[in-house]
Amino acid sequence: MTPFRRYLADDLLSLDPVEARIVKKNGNRYTLVDGKLFRHGYAHPILYCVSGEQCTQIMTELHEGLCGSHIGDRALSSKAIRAGYYWPTMREDCTRYVQRCKQCQRHTDWHNAPPEEL
Repeated sequence: MTPFRRYLADDLLSLDPVEARIVKKNGNRYTLVDGKLFRHGYAHPILYCVSGEQCTQIMTELHEGLCGSHIGDRALSSKAIRAGYYWPTMREDCTRYVQRCKQCQRHTDWHNAPPEEL
């Protein structure tokens, strides 16, 4: 998201021609408001772009929830979009987060697991 932020704020492009073409082509999907980057979504008018530690915090709050629902990876990424957040690797990050949740692994339905350890 940094190349898009630089392109919208200062009109600077990368020296790599392939990356510069991608940023110019997809730059109209992003908007910079008061120094914060937003992405225009399909079903939602505008999504707040987050990165780094904010992604982990958002996934933690949505996954564990107020009642401790521990939703799955697809539901978690959909819920993050409905909450108004966006980051480029959202689907993979949510999958990885749910797979590493100790409570989800402890209380999962094991009837589909193989009888011996892999």
